[in-house]
Amino acid sequence: MKKLYIILTLCTGFFVGSCNDDFMERYPLDQITDENFWQTGEDLELYCNDLYAQYIRGFSYGWGQNNVSPYGYNEATIPYGDVITDNAAPDSYSRVTNNEYNGHITGGSGSGGWSWGNMRKLNYFLDNYQRGDVDPEVRNVYLGEVLFFKAWDYFEKVKLFGNVPWYNHVLETDSEELYAPRTPRAEVMDSVMKILDDAIAYLPEKGAQKQGRINKDVALHLKSRIGLFEGTYRKYHNELGLDGSAFLEASVQASETLMASGYSIYTTGNTDADYNALFAQYSYADNPEIILWKEYSANENLGVAFSRYYAQNLRHRHGATRDLVDAYLCIDGQPIANSPLFEGKDSIQQEMLHRDPRLRQTICNFGEYALAEGAMGADNAPLPNIPGLSGNKCPTGYRVGKWFFNEPDDWGRLTNGMQAAPVFRYAEILLNYAEARYELGQLSQGVIDQTINVIRSRVNMPALQLGNIPSDPVLDQDYATYCDYIPEPVLREIRRERRIELAFENFRWDDLMRWKAGKFLEKPVEGIKFVQEQFPSVVVGTDVFLSSEGYILPYFQVLPDGRTWDDRQYLFPIPIEDLVLNPELKQNPDWESN
Repeated sequence: MKKLYIILTLCTGFFVGSCNDDFMERYPLDQITDENFWQTGEDLELYCNDLYAQYIRGFSYGWGQNNVSPYGYNEATIPYGDVITDNAAPDSYSRVTNNEYNGHITGGSGSGGWSWGNMRKLNYFLDNYQRGDVDPEVRNVYLGEVLFFKAWDYFEKVKLFGNVPWYNHVLETDSEELYAPRTPRAEVMDSVMKILDDAIAYLPEKGAQKQGRINKDVALHLKSRIGLFEGTYRKYHNELGLDGSAFLEASVQASETLMASGYSIYTTGNTDADYNALFAQYSYADNPEIILWKEYSANENLGVAFSRYYAQNLRHRHGATRDLVDAYLCIDGQPIANSPLFEGKDSIQQEMLHRDPRLRQTICNFGEYALAEGAMGADNAPLPNIPGLSGNKCPTGYRVGKWFFNEPDDWGRLTNGMQAAPVFRYAEILLNYAEARYELGQLSQGVIDQTINVIRSRVNMPALQLGNIPSDPVLDQDYATYCDYIPEPVLREIRRERRIELAFENFRWDDLMRWKAGKFLEKPVEGIKFVQEQFPSVVVGTDVFLSSEGYILPYFQVLPDGRTWDDRQYLFPIPIEDLVLNPELKQNPDWESN
């Protein structure tokens, strides 16, 4: 089966944005100008190439060491996005997670995610793509690409800010739209789904696209994701007064189309390795699960220093949390609170026994996922570098093994690292479908068998049965404490499956936001059970601090009262400078005085 991959080509931002000022000097009239551009399909393709680099970034480029505003996590957003959630704890705690974000005060106009440069590029295309005599069938393919990117861009902005201005055309400094109020969320999201449907109509079928370009399936995947997010956000944020049913239906429709398109869960039959191996590849060209991926090539001088520094735990120096580890079921399909197979938490080795195989394929047991001897950072294994040890710290002791690429040659390539980045994968579609069908009151055992149980089969976990949903009094109590509601048992298990399957793929923050479950971030951050014999040189009370049960508390000194959540965090603030430039914007709730 032919799969789509993305590879960066030529930079084409020469008509819009910051490149505009010196355009005439760099591109003589007898070569490329705005006057003689837009005449061929090649012109449209060239323009769109830069958009691929902006929107489908994978693990980013070069050193890959910058952080993404306003979230504050590394630009390799897929593997690092969870560091601001209850799945992970970075060495330096996240100010976003702890309600200490102040980027709207310290940053200037266009900062903190309130950036419109790429949108201007998209609208510039939309204003100009019909100027030449290009065959409509050719022209509309690139129109579909631009509409896809515009829908994605607006989706990300709505997640951040709620209401945002909708721009149909390129704006100039005197455009009235620059000084207008924000467009209501409902209108923006209706427009997002409209242009996404147009993109689906215009883009080629899977396998008919040019090499390295998107197709209908990619746009359908985005539609599935957006529909689930907006539909559930509206349900659980009922203060908006918006009905999300149409979005949930859209997610179901897009998911069903993809489920009938021949994708499947990747497996070789090795339940102890397949899940981890999925995230450690040079290529996904023949992988039946990957719908969109980014390829790197040292020969093309296109690479990123990801594999080496992720293996060394250099970026964020993070560890998984006990809360995530406790969410994994035992191999009998029961939560650890109920299962007779659970051995207890007296050591990390003990608590990993008889658990969902994805646990040991996501979190390092001691001695696993070790760097090659002599490699920089090799002292991270077999024991994690908890406080009190040298090397890149793992503050919780739960070092992340997902994304570990055991390829010393690739580590040595540094900025030409070639570990491939999966961007959209089929497992998400199955999870989206199960949740959307539940939220629409359409869940059945058949839906569960098509989705949750297909995913579980990769690791040989017991099937979920609607008539025999396991109880989990611990997780139910957490919902009661931190969310003010307890989901029905089957929804609790759908959410659990999503957390486990998509851990460290940058879904958790969005899931907490749409479920109105941000207060989960107040749950105490704990690590492994500290066993002195395993860390003889580490001094309790000086190097590490422990809970009453003996679990490492990574933020005991810096956050003695724990992390703090405020409901204003469901949206980010608009930069103050932009509010001054356009007083009609108005700030998001409860950020006005901060």
